[in-house]
Amino acid sequence: MLMLAWIPASLAHAGAASLPTGFSDAALSTGLDSPVGLALVHDPVGRPARIVYVEQRTARVGLIVGALSYTVGVVPNVTAVDSERGLLGVAVDPDFPAAPYLYVHYCDSRSGNHVAISRFTLTGDLAGTGTGALQFAAASRYDLRRDLPDDAVNHNGGTVRFGPDKRLYVSLGDDAQGCPAQDPKVLVGKILRLDVSRLPASGAGPAPYALLTAAGNPFATSTDSTARLVWTIGLRNPFRFQIDPLDGALFIGDVGENTWEELDRVPTGGANMGWPLLEGPDPYSTCAGITTAGMTAPIYSYTHASGLVVISAGVYRRPAVGTARFPVEYEGDAFFLDYYSGMFRRLHQTAGVWAIAPQVAGQADSLDFGTGFDQVTDFVQLPDGSLVYVRQAVNYAYQTGEIRRIAYTSVAGVPPGRVSALEFAAPFPTPTRGDMTLAWSQRDEADVRLTVLDAAGREVRELVPNARYAAGAHVLHWDGRGALGARSEPGVYFARLAVSGQTRVVRVVITR
Repeated sequence: MLMLAWIPASLAHAGAASLPTGFSDAALSTGLDSPVGLALVHDPVGRPARIVYVEQRTARVGLIVGALSYTVGVVPNVTAVDSERGLLGVAVDPDFPAAPYLYVHYCDSRSGNHVAISRFTLTGDLAGTGTGALQFAAASRYDLRRDLPDDAVNHNGGTVRFGPDKRLYVSLGDDAQGCPAQDPKVLVGKILRLDVSRLPASGAGPAPYALLTAAGNPFATSTDSTARLVWTIGLRNPFRFQIDPLDGALFIGDVGENTWEELDRVPTGGANMGWPLLEGPDPYSTCAGITTAGMTAPIYSYTHASGLVVISAGVYRRPAVGTARFPVEYEGDAFFLDYYSGMFRRLHQTAGVWAIAPQVAGQADSLDFGTGFDQVTDFVQLPDGSLVYVRQAVNYAYQTGEIRRIAYTSVAGVPPGRVSALEFAAPFPTPTRGDMTLAWSQRDEADVRLTVLDAAGREVRELVPNARYAAGAHVLHWDGRGALGARSEPGVYFARLAVSGQTRVVRVVITR
């Protein structure tokens, strides 16, 4: 998948990336050696963002803090002798700095051909109040697993990401084995969901399967200890996936075989994405005793006429305040691109159906939100609302990798950091069993009234009774109860926000 020696001339893109009117694309760091994965250090809002990246071939972990760059460490025993092997993914513990850990996904040279998931302990300026520099010692390595199959050189997966549930999700390719992707007991063609909260602070590992098994995993009752780690099955090569911070849904770019590339949305555990019985929307192969009944279709597919390797860029979640955040109509949209063709596309969901978002001013064409994003392999979103991406190389040349930033800059007449309008975010979580968080932002100090209505428009609860609120972002918790204290029945409700004559309404779904 990565840095292949050949490239179809019809798909080669070497020019600068183009984006719609109002968006900028700027380099943060250049001259890197095959960077492929990104993560953010979880610092308080207001401090300079600390961006972690990994280099596939050197096994180096780097750190960008503003205009400064640091080496965090080098992961030992990484093999990168083939185009798809190497150091592929990175994540920072969500409880950092209290849990000062870095997690990596790599191809391991210690015992034959295997993929390893390991943790390193970070030291240095953990609080981020000085230079922000961090380091890890190779001796601090603790292996979660180092026995994941890598016999076929390719289809290794490559992502480690924490969800809002603080569980570590890990992607594994099918190791070119095909039908074992359908077997929960074989850790290929899967997304794993691991509990890292109980791991010891020291030692070498590997961790016992029981220690990694997360409550709520779909095969938790299996007699096989490996199956109890599995979250999603039936994938070919989910090299890059992202997680929606609002509801924990996985957005997976699953690299295809002959015809199709697909983007999958996985909101809950136990989904079967179909490989190798299905490639995109079409039948592909057969596996003894398995049918396509109950398999989950991709939310979007494209043929190899448009590209060869899909990369998920994730779901855009607009911060309440941010100097580079995208316009409000981008909230909840999913982005993806193709590694070879460089097309960058935006999906919008309407009534549960995902489709290419309407074209905007300056967009390349009706399909492509941007072009020239070839050799791009990962994304993270910064607290200011901008997107940071990593380009593995320019023109497929070594030591030309880049970290770049997409920002929205067309905000006329609004001082940096101020709210441009009244905005009411989607409730979190949704659907819910009752408890939820409601968040809004307002440009000016004003009287606020916030109520909950049932589907017939009757008032269920007044949450804010014409109280004065300052300009900025606000968060409020609703326990799902009505005015008399009773739990609201399952169904559809609406939260109505009124601020100085402006009204916003969001839909709330309560389940059993």
